[in-house]
Amino acid sequence: MITRIKEKYLQLFQISIPVEELDNDADLFGPESPFGLDSMDVLMFINELKEEFGLEYNQINTDAFKTINNIVEFIESQKGIESKNSIK
Repeated sequence: MITRIKEKYLQLFQISIPVEELDNDADLFGPESPFGLDSMDVLMFINELKEEFGLEYNQINTDAFKTINNIVEFIESQKGIESKNSIK
């Protein structure tokens, strides 16, 4: 999953670095990001991931998309919620 998220990020924002060089804890968006991406970019990326991983959310918490590790945690929590709901 991590590699796929990284590939999607690099492809969407046309960043020319190897997937392995994208640090899992690097800020992807905002003033601390080495890539110069802002809040509009994070919304675009969230929409891409929503389609790719079938995410559902009512309210967007962009902090959940700050780093690759944050994104993985968010997706895993979403999948956990979905599987619990499907049992009922």
